[in-house]
This record gives sequence, C-alpha cells and structure tokens, in this order.
Amino acid sequence: MKHIRKFFRSIGRAVKPPKVRTPNSEETRESDKIAGLEGRFGTAQDLKEVWSLEDEDTNITRSVKRGVSQFILPTLVFIVIVALLFWILPTWLPKLIETPEIAMYISPQDVRVYTDTSDRMVIRYVTSLMREPDVRSERITQVLFNEPVKLLSKSPTEGYVLIRTRDGLEGFVLEKDLSAMMDSIEPDMHQYKLVVSDVSKNIMSHASNGTLEIEVMMNTVLFSDQKRDGVYHVALPDGKDGWISSSGVIELGVYSPIEKVGVRYFVSSVLSFINMTHLPGGITKRGLSVPGLAYVSASVNGVALPREMADQMTSGETVTLKYDEITGDLLIDSIMPGDLVFFRHPLEIGSSTPYEMGICTETGTLIMISKSKTTLRLTSFSGNLVLQERIIAVRRIFE
Repeated sequence: MKHIRKFFRSIGRAVKPPKVRTPNSEETRESDKIAGLEGRFGTAQDLKEVWSLEDEDTNITRSVKRGVSQFILPTLVFIVIVALLFWILPTWLPKLIETPEIAMYISPQDVRVYTDTSDRMVIRYVTSLMREPDVRSERITQVLFNEPVKLLSKSPTEGYVLIRTRDGLEGFVLEKDLSAMMDSIEPDMHQYKLVVSDVSKNIMSHASNGTLEIEVMMNTVLFSDQKRDGVYHVALPDGKDGWISSSGVIELGVYSPIEKVGVRYFVSSVLSFINMTHLPGGITKRGLSVPGLAYVSASVNGVALPREMADQMTSGETVTLKYDEITGDLLIDSIMPGDLVFFRHPLEIGSSTPYEMGICTETGTLIMISKSKTTLRLTSFSGNLVLQERIIAVRRIFE
C-alpha cells in the first residue's frame, strides 16, 4: 500500500500546474528605480539604410520566372549536335581523312574479294579435277589447298560437283574437298601473303613442339596475320590456324604477285622433283606430270603458266631450232636450260599434236617421264636422233 500511495502522489505532482508568482507592489516600485537607456534603442531600424541594399541585390527574393526563355539554350545545343551529326561531320570528315597524317591512324574497312554465293575454296592438300564425275575418268589437272574456285552445279553427282578454276578450267571435284568459308584467303583480313616455294611444307598447331595440321605443296598460297622469328602464324579453313616456318616460303603483300626471277631458279625448282612418282595431271610431290611440274615451278618463280600441255605449247616465245649445215643434225645448244620441249607421238609421223613434253635442265638434258611411265627422270637427247625427230615445238618462258 505504501508503494501505491507514493505512485499516485508522483502522478499528482506531475499533473498539478506550477504556481505563477505575482510580484507585489513593493517589488514593482523597486523595478521602476532602474535607470532608463539612452539612445535609439527599442526603435525600429531601416534595413535599407543599415545594409545599403540596392535593387540588384534583392533578386534572391524574386521567384524564378517560367516561360519560353528557359528552353532557348537547350534548343540551341540540340540544333548544334544535329548539325554536327548530319551535316558538318559527313561533309568535312572525309576531307580530313584524306590528309596522310590523319588517315594513317584510321583503319579502312576490309574489302571482301569473295562475295558470290558460288565461291568455294579447296580444303584438302590437293584435289583432282576430273573430266567426268567419276574417279575412273580422265584427270584434267589438280587444284591446290586454299585455291579459290567457282561452284557451277547446285547438287552433287556421285559426290562430285562441277567447278571452274581461277584460270578457266572446268571439271568435277569431290564436294567434301571444298568449303564455302572464305575468310582464310580474304586478302584484306590479313597482313601477308605467303607462297610455298619448297617441294612441301608442314603447318603445325603451335610455333614449337606442335602437331601436324596439314602438309601443303609447292605453289600453295597462304595468308598470315603475324610473324615471329623464323615462323608465320597462318589462317586455315573453317576458322582454324597454324604455324609454318619461314624457310622455303615467299612473303608478299596481300595483293602482290611473285616477281619474275632468272631461269636458274626455275631449273632449280624443276630439279627438286627428280625421281618423283608420275601421275597424269598431277602437280605435287605425291604424283605429278611434266606439265604439272612446269606449272608449279614456273608459278613460284614469277611466270603464270597454263596447267595443260596444249596451252603451254603456245606460252612464252618460240625457239627456232638450228641444224648443222653439213650433217643436218640438230644443234643441241639451240635448246637452252629452262626451255619447254614438246614431242609428237612416236607412231604419228608429221603430227603437230603434242603427246608428251620435257623440260631442259642443262644443255642436252631433259626431265621427262621414264620409259616405264612411273617416275620423272633425266634423259639425254644429244645423241638420241629418234627423240630429236619427234620434237614439234620449243618454247622459252624464262630468259
């Protein structure tokens, strides 16, 4: 109970208002005795006089006026930006780019060479161009890895499709040996064009200690975007890549042709194929013909030679054969190293149709098909009157 009474007493003290003490008359009289203040204390002050406020200083109190004027500056900025985007920049930027100092810092857009839906490229080290869509038909020639062709047939026949080579030959190749993805041979997508000048080269998966990606043959064209000491990084079909050593490779600009060289380089390339297997229409070390040998050897030394023997017989310059005035024998030194020599069939006397050919490697010596028709061998014609009598034309493609 004692605690309850204390609780209610405390509430009462909190609720009860305090008493206001009213001063008595004596206290009032004492306060009147205080001395009065002199001066202008207590009077109203003129703020304009004290603070010297002018009209221009009082604008902080003015409310912001809303109207057309607040949109003028943003509108002008917008008009300037539109003018820059649609008139000034399109007009003057091309002129600025023409300045060499500026243009060198701006990369031009890549120009694609292969834009037709019929463009294809060979993805095998070589593919055979056949007369008919049959493996047993005549082989016209071969087409190398990375070489572009035109697709002429919409659907395959026995796995073969009709194509046209870049030098105009038409025939059938296996559809599986072609790809429609041309990026690996688009010149503007790369920095260097490489031409294989060795009999063959290996493309590896890595710059060192890699695995073999593909073996490419003489006259194969590759494109590279990077080179290091002794190796090139090359593009391969279907988005793949690889590395190839720089030896036995000719580096060119992406649109540059091979510079024509002297005849001794041509002969050196030809001699690299001695004792190689003979293959009618072949152009690689795994099997080649003499016309195929002449084609690839001339190409890597700067001369564009046709692939077929009949067309090669009209290439270059005609060589006039010289004969001994007394004996009537052929003067063998009139046929020089590098000359192409064409022969008629042994049984077709008087014919002007080429049956086979040889390439002169040195005075009195030719590289030809062996008698067994299995390999390419060196043959002497200096004392071979039968062979001399079969000559129907000699063409000089190198000086």
